[in-house]
Amino acid sequence: MYNAILSVCLVMYLLLGSCRGVFKIQVPEVPVVAIFGKDITLNCSFTTNATFSLGDLSVIWQLTETRKMVQKYPHQPDQQADNFVNRTALFTEELEKGNASLLLRHVRIEDEGSFTCFVRIKSHQSASIMLRLAASYSKPSLHLEPNKNLKPGDEVAIACHSSGGYPQATVQWHDGKGSNITENVTTSQVANEDGLFDVRSVIRVILEPNSTYSCLVRNELLNEETQALATITEDDAEEETEARTVMKPLEHANDKEEVNSNGSGVTCRWDQWKRKYLNDKKENPKQVKNLSTSALPLLPYFTVVIV
Repeated sequence: MYNAILSVCLVMYLLLGSCRGVFKIQVPEVPVVAIFGKDITLNCSFTTNATFSLGDLSVIWQLTETRKMVQKYPHQPDQQADNFVNRTALFTEELEKGNASLLLRHVRIEDEGSFTCFVRIKSHQSASIMLRLAASYSKPSLHLEPNKNLKPGDEVAIACHSSGGYPQATVQWHDGKGSNITENVTTSQVANEDGLFDVRSVIRVILEPNSTYSCLVRNELLNEETQALATITEDDAEEETEARTVMKPLEHANDKEEVNSNGSGVTCRWDQWKRKYLNDKKENPKQVKNLSTSALPLLPYFTVVIV
């Protein structure tokens, strides 16, 4: 008798559940990455084993932590948070198919966080989705400080600047051998009014000819990286102009600067007349005995090659 009653109760429970329209709701299990300023769709779908009319359906999107209203069906604009007005929409023509996804336009940094999708058809289900924001960093520009009257053995600062990225970047410096020399740098990252980061990293090195330093800016979330190289060389390197922005040698011994097309590099020189003078004096001591050093020709100047 007891087993018969239990069986009847189980059947009634299943029938009632079927009548009420048991359904499941699905959202992505991993965070969704949106590009700053672009549109993004937060997917939310539901399945049900019973037919329903749109009159029975209610869809609500909220911020998980603050419960601020993002979007609702049926739409009630007076309940919507101000920062989402005219920026959100549901795919109303697809609601009957179980599509409760949210379209979010022109995403901002402050949109980053957890969103909850609520769906009600007599009973209700909900699920949360994490939204991450990202923006690419600009190609770094490199500058020498100081940028003129340099000679071998001088200590100089090479400044690397990149902007407009999110989240905070990872900055690495390498020498010409590929060795990581990041421990010798000072890096600052400051958010602008849009929440995007401007990165400035400075490394101090002893200036040597034929040496290379690279600054690499990496966005871990987008798996992107961009870099620039500074090469100290005695060659005018004109043959590398297609791959690099090359700083050509100065035409005169007077101190002056030469900035490349995008303003990101400065020609640096130091006089090598001493080397020339000593060589000539050794070979022709009488000829150069009373020669003024200012009249001696200069060898090609060192240049900074910016890539």
